[in-house]
Amino acid sequence: MAVIEVWGARVAVRYCDGRLVTTPLRADNEAALDISVAELARIALATTDEDQLAMLLFFRSAQFAVNGVPTDRHPVPVFLETGLREQAQVLVRAVERDLIGLRRVFPPRPNLVPPRPVPGPNGLRRPDVSAAAGRMRYAGNSLREIDILHGCARPDEYVLELAQAGHEGAPGLVAITTLRLLFVSAWAVYEFPVAVLTGAEVRTAPGEVVTLRISGAGTELDFLDWEPADFARVVEAIGLACEVEHADGSIAQSLPSSADLFGEWQLLVERRKLGMVADDPFRRQAVGIMLAMPG
Repeated sequence: MAVIEVWGARVAVRYCDGRLVTTPLRADNEAALDISVAELARIALATTDEDQLAMLLFFRSAQFAVNGVPTDRHPVPVFLETGLREQAQVLVRAVERDLIGLRRVFPPRPNLVPPRPVPGPNGLRRPDVSAAAGRMRYAGNSLREIDILHGCARPDEYVLELAQAGHEGAPGLVAITTLRLLFVSAWAVYEFPVAVLTGAEVRTAPGEVVTLRISGAGTELDFLDWEPADFARVVEAIGLACEVEHADGSIAQSLPSSADLFGEWQLLVERRKLGMVADDPFRRQAVGIMLAMPG
């Protein structure tokens, strides 16, 4: 992602790779922040009564501290000159796009529980390998490699798709599982963990071989064949494997619901009754909770 910067007289704002950084340029009350976009609930632009431009940062957690003080759901303003509105809007839109991406709802996935091998005429067979081989256009050209894959597929991974392919002059089979990218040849099996993969695409040109290019770990791997159909399925499967690997267990926390906020309000009122919260902090936190209410 390209770096987006807004330079004001008092503060510089920078956004890149999911991190928002504010750097005060002189000694005043501007906050120095270096935060992940996942910590934001939303971002907005507003004009103050003094005709200043304010970039408002709303945090997910009421306990997020700025300059050592919890925000209590109040937006943190970053003040800019009004002439920087167009630049600030570009940065705000980039943050909003990434926030939408964090909150997207994934469609239901197929059952990816690794199946147990079953007896076959040539020994134990993996049902997922057999199913993927059945979707290949020319599985008969890769029977030896498919047999090898039946034996080397791990019990903790699901084999998604297969494709006949050549790699660095050697014929073989490219396979994508929920955990690994494999190239199976008659002589060796090469593997790359899904965690290092960053992309895949099919390149075609009339009258030329089809290239499956897979990126990851700072390098690019090219696999060659004459038919794009199997490679297209492998690309889709790589996207699914990366989604499972990169998203599961690391989905950003969702925005607080009305029930969550009502619970915070009840706790705040109870603490006020017990004398644990003074008048000014009570009013400030109450307004913060109201601002965070949906709608």
